[in-house]
Amino acid sequence: MRWKTAYLLLLFVLVFSFQSWGSVIINEVMYDPGQCPDAYCEWIELYNNGSESINLSGCRLEGKELSSFIMDGYSYLVLVKDEDEFLEHFFNDSALMVASFTLTNTGKNITLTGENCTGFDYTPYTKFAKGNNKTLERNKKGEWRESIVLGGTPGRKNSVYDFSYDYSVLQISEIMADPFGDDKAFKPLGEWVEIYNSGKDPVFLEGLVLYDQEDSNELYLTKVNVDPLELCAGCYTVVYRNGDSDFDLSKIQDKVRLFTGYPVSAHTLIDEVSFANAVEGMSFSRFAEGWYQTKPTPGKENVYTEGCNWGLRLELNHSIFQKDDFSFKLLVSREYGAADNLTVRGKIEDLNGKLIREYSPWTDERITTFRSKSYSPNLKEGVYQLSFWIEGLNCDDNDLSDNNISRLFAINPKYQRASSNLSIERTYLGSDNSAEWGDQFLAKVNIYKGDETKTAIELWAEKDGKVISKRSKLNIYDPYRDYTLTLPIQLEPNCNQKISDGTATLILDGLGMREEISFEIEGVDKEVCRDYLKYVADLEKQEAKDKEESYQMLEYPAEIFPGQVFRIKLQLIGDNKEHSFVIWSYLYRGSKCYSCAAGERNSNAINFRLKENEVKQVELLMKADEGLAEGNYNLKVKLNKDNQKTDKEITTSVYLSEITQIWEEGLELLAESSVPGNHGQIIPSSKKKELAGEVKGIVIYESNSEKSKQLIPYLLLLAFGLVLLVLLRKK
Repeated sequence: MRWKTAYLLLLFVLVFSFQSWGSVIINEVMYDPGQCPDAYCEWIELYNNGSESINLSGCRLEGKELSSFIMDGYSYLVLVKDEDEFLEHFFNDSALMVASFTLTNTGKNITLTGENCTGFDYTPYTKFAKGNNKTLERNKKGEWRESIVLGGTPGRKNSVYDFSYDYSVLQISEIMADPFGDDKAFKPLGEWVEIYNSGKDPVFLEGLVLYDQEDSNELYLTKVNVDPLELCAGCYTVVYRNGDSDFDLSKIQDKVRLFTGYPVSAHTLIDEVSFANAVEGMSFSRFAEGWYQTKPTPGKENVYTEGCNWGLRLELNHSIFQKDDFSFKLLVSREYGAADNLTVRGKIEDLNGKLIREYSPWTDERITTFRSKSYSPNLKEGVYQLSFWIEGLNCDDNDLSDNNISRLFAINPKYQRASSNLSIERTYLGSDNSAEWGDQFLAKVNIYKGDETKTAIELWAEKDGKVISKRSKLNIYDPYRDYTLTLPIQLEPNCNQKISDGTATLILDGLGMREEISFEIEGVDKEVCRDYLKYVADLEKQEAKDKEESYQMLEYPAEIFPGQVFRIKLQLIGDNKEHSFVIWSYLYRGSKCYSCAAGERNSNAINFRLKENEVKQVELLMKADEGLAEGNYNLKVKLNKDNQKTDKEITTSVYLSEITQIWEEGLELLAESSVPGNHGQIIPSSKKKELAGEVKGIVIYESNSEKSKQLIPYLLLLAFGLVLLVLLRKK
């Protein structure tokens, strides 16, 4: 009988072990909200951690009995002091109960007792969430941590629930001690340290601190310099120095240490790495075999890269130049690898391959990171090709595509207007030329900058001598260019009606000139004045949007022919910061490029800087490949700002005509016109549009001598036709 009793008892335990009875626990506490008085906004979240429903009747919070309430399995209940105040300041997804409790900001025990209720014991609790609108939350291991999100998560899964706080799984995995450029530059430039999570759970990094070899040189891990702070299992994240003034990694010898907090004396060391003799642009990377200097891989698994990568770059602000203002800068630089002895050669050729200039900027010269040289050759008008290449590298270069570089450019001595000019072409106000207070409208302006040192342009509205709009501000630095711009004017709302309706003046001022036109203002926008704060917020959003760079393709050929060199003209308007740009273009159909020298789509790239609020026009030259089939092709312009990963794109379509075949057809038609019985028809009208003279495009340059040369084929054809007519008549 005993074995039967034991068997039944075991069966009873097994059956009921599958039931999750659970209990009600204190799961989250807002004890110091900071954004509103504690008397209203403190709250406590309860959680039923089992599958069965539990009645709170008999449960006591700090000795005070709670109201009867049935909590479903795995549900939340938030205890509040004032329901209306709570709902005004916090987002909640669960039931609420008004209860009486006291929470101090200096720390105390909070007790929850009774059947199926579990107490909370944490003293003091001011280590976390002190007056910063964050809460104390339990994670899945039962540890109390500061909430990740502001306001906590009342009635929802805790923001820290899935995160481990076992910092022993964290490793320093990569160190950039000597970056290209300024060591303390803002991210993603400057010094940085990569951290790897080798554990099985995500780890929240906020509050950890990096140190160099000095205990006083700390770098806190925050959302400003780390992205992301929530480091998933098996993932990498990068901590950027991001302008920090004291954390400073020495290139000669230093160490990086990761601690649980500040100061060092009160916290635990998680990991540390020592290093020496940093190479500019190379990172120290952790591998199973040890630490090596290699190509940087921030935020990714480390990859050991043998060899090197050297490259050339040409700085040309434009592709078309005046006779006396052509200049360029050549730069050679190392992306990774060791310093080396380099030889660089170059040349300028015309389109027929005739050598015009030769260059030898460096011959077996030791270069550590980069060198540059500038040239200003005096060239005749025409179209040229500029080429440079690297010779005699001692290391194995892993990317040879940037060891050779070529650019097309043109010298065009066209007439320059010395005097500047500006005008307001029109306002987009409708037929009545009228606006309401608070309106935004557009104005189209034309600006020509000649031989002028001033750069600033402003557009604004005035009435009775008072400025009544935001000022649109621009800067134009490049001379001898026409600019057509559409600028916004945002009128003040005038809700207090201190300024009377009537005639206002739109003023365009700059380059030592001033242009004015009149428009009417009548009526106040009642919706704007009714919700003025919303108007201000919307205006700020619009201003932020207006300050983004804008890009526009001004000119490109609608029709081209094989072997033709043609021009693309773009206009850029900068925002309120200075940026560096690279712009290039190519002709393609499907996946194949039809204008790419040596197979490179960025073979005509130009580099320049766009200053604050600058309006700039840039011109690219492209050469269509020889022997292309007639038809539609795609023309793409790509723009890269500040070395960002994603490029901006502008794409349009152009038509390519088979010019060689067209000229042959023209000759045949001319011959046919001389045959008796052809009724004197010289060229059928259906063929006229196909002749080369009808091909649309943009002339790069055209001198008087060139115009004379273009008449020669027509004169020869005419003479040939006259000879044929004379011979036929003699017969």
